[in-house]
Amino acid sequence: MTDILWYIGGVAFIALGIGFSIGLHELGHLYPAKKFGVKVPHYAIGFGPTLFKFTRGETTYALKLIPLGGYITMLGMYPPEKAGAKPRTGFFGRMITSAREAHSEFETPADVNRKFYQLPVLKRMVIMFGGPFMNLVLGTALLAAVFSGIGVNQPSTLVQQVSACVPATPTEVCNDASPASPALAAGIKAGDRILSINGSAAKDLYAQIQSLPANKSVAVEVQRAGAKLTLSVAPTSALRQVIDESTGAIKIDAKGEPVLEARTVFGVVFGNERVAQPIGTAFEQAGLNVSQVAVMITTLPNQLADAASATFVGGERNPNGAISVVGIGQIAGTVAAADQVDLVDKLSTGLLILASLNFALFTFNMIPLLPLDGGHIAGGVYESIKRGMFRLRGKKDPGPADTALLTPATWLVFMVLLGMSALLILADLINPIAL
Repeated sequence: MTDILWYIGGVAFIALGIGFSIGLHELGHLYPAKKFGVKVPHYAIGFGPTLFKFTRGETTYALKLIPLGGYITMLGMYPPEKAGAKPRTGFFGRMITSAREAHSEFETPADVNRKFYQLPVLKRMVIMFGGPFMNLVLGTALLAAVFSGIGVNQPSTLVQQVSACVPATPTEVCNDASPASPALAAGIKAGDRILSINGSAAKDLYAQIQSLPANKSVAVEVQRAGAKLTLSVAPTSALRQVIDESTGAIKIDAKGEPVLEARTVFGVVFGNERVAQPIGTAFEQAGLNVSQVAVMITTLPNQLADAASATFVGGERNPNGAISVVGIGQIAGTVAAADQVDLVDKLSTGLLILASLNFALFTFNMIPLLPLDGGHIAGGVYESIKRGMFRLRGKKDPGPADTALLTPATWLVFMVLLGMSALLILADLINPIAL
């Protein structure tokens, strides 16, 4: 029962985090739009039935049942049809006309100069970039909270355990005739903190010990109960398994046996400690996350095909492949319910998941396709270039770019995105990614 409650709690944490991220994204659009004088009738988090709403000034704020998106409505997203143009007919023609007239029911005589398309290009681009920018900021802030606030578990200089002996090979075990380990013989105890070895400050102790010659005494300074002691330790040599750095797995030779190498050892096990990282770590990781999402987007068709194949044909999902918010919730719930993960690590994992989601929202929304924010920004770039060229050639200003003409393509992109989301949600329900 407790595991179930933890699982539900992990899913709820992610759901609330997604709702907050979406709300902040829409706030990134709302604030500059209002500052620049655009009328904004609606601000909503989620889709579907409205849970509650209230009105402040001219804007109605709403929270809806399904926290998988959000929106604001702005007056005059697209410029009107040019004077003298024939009425548009047909399915796509009516679609373009509807896009131009969207939210016109909220327009009053006082709003004649409060339309989005009437703003200078730069202000329109600021409004559209505001949403993704808020996700970038939130993602970086969450990384800073984890790396610089909570800290990262890493090998420490604290002795967690002192071995009774040092087996010469991984398969040997200690017995009464085995000589004491170098650390035990020297008097090192669990709880001691290694300060230095032969006068060199303790940093990466595994590497420092490896660099020492075997069977030659070294001076090891330790801190015990507030006091500093200097002990003489004669490290020994032992055969140990080789780990493949790229995969983390044990290397195997041609006969299927683990590859062994001689290592210098003390006979101690060092514990892990949370260490706060420099604030710059969050910015480095933010850049890495964004670049990884960008690479993933370029391979998205292949990843969708792999997910579909694994789900409907059979096979294991790629743990690094595309995943829906349902799958993310499943992962968060599984981590939250794991007994071997402590509360702080559960919180850190949840925050890192939310950070990754925000970087995905930022990067995905910057794709230069309507209806994504990047599509509107690309339209602004196109308009700036076009107006600049007209100006250089001494021609009349062509006016704002008529992106309403792209409404049919926008509708197609929306349907593709909807289909992709449905496929991934189905894959996560039928064949979830195994941790």
